[in-house]
Amino acid sequence: MSQFALATEFAETVYQLQPTHIEILPPFFDWRGLYRIRDTDDRVWILRLLRLPAALDAFSKTAYLLQSLEHQRYLAPRLHLTYDHQQVGFRDGWSSLLLSYIDGVVLDVQSTDFTLLGTALAQLHTLSISNETNFPRSRCDPAILQPQTARQLLGAKERIAPSFHLLLATLHGSLTLLSSQESPLCLTHGDCWYKNAIKTPADLVVLIDWDCAGIGLPILDLGYLLLTAHYDLNQPFQMVINADRIQAIMDGYQHVRRLTRLESSQLVSAVLFALAFHVAEYVTEQPVIASDDVFLRKVQVRFAASAEITQLARQAVR
Repeated sequence: MSQFALATEFAETVYQLQPTHIEILPPFFDWRGLYRIRDTDDRVWILRLLRLPAALDAFSKTAYLLQSLEHQRYLAPRLHLTYDHQQVGFRDGWSSLLLSYIDGVVLDVQSTDFTLLGTALAQLHTLSISNETNFPRSRCDPAILQPQTARQLLGAKERIAPSFHLLLATLHGSLTLLSSQESPLCLTHGDCWYKNAIKTPADLVVLIDWDCAGIGLPILDLGYLLLTAHYDLNQPFQMVINADRIQAIMDGYQHVRRLTRLESSQLVSAVLFALAFHVAEYVTEQPVIASDDVFLRKVQVRFAASAEITQLARQAVR
């Protein structure tokens, strides 16, 4: 079945929509599909399809989270139920979610809207959690840091060039510190950076792509944003630190939620968190990593910038 036929079948039979236009959004794999659909009522939707063993459970938890956001009037994509009022669709081995499309402009590294992005993140961190067991676990969940992410970093040492050993050891140590401290959990986005933020025509910033969201440590979400706010995808081997951008994020965030004393002390580890998580995933997939590895060279540039980012963030703590 073609990509268009698959999306059309789901739209018509699972959601009883009549599509007038379907656009395939990259990337597409034989186990994953992402589509923008316009229907006869001129409404626009995002259809997500997965054909994986755990897809139904993963989509169910994401759907529960999105409905919780809606009930608490937090701005995010809204879930559309199937024709028989199910949160998740299922047909021919494929699981589906249908979400409202957020119209607007994706933020970029030069955006002047990082204050609004910081505010949107802090608002998420203040939402209530009615039944924690129904929510997914975010990559910011400390319960996975030590047994999974830290273990992946530690176990990769023998396969990695010595020039990267200090990087791995430092990232491992930062995770160990986080997992050894008791901190309150909340709803976290898990992938909060400017590419997952939309500036709407109403001058609001709305977070999208909730695949990694769930229960986690709020300071890790904030640290992730503080680091990735300086990622220039056109210059991956350079990291230009913008103090005003850090101040904007911290001002927007603290306008809604103040950091605790413990969270302020965790900023070093929190800023390193994005690197630790992505490096752990990467080294797990590689049989051998040489000293000229492009990905880890890029990480080292970002790692070198993390100390100054943390220092500026600490200076902005109220």
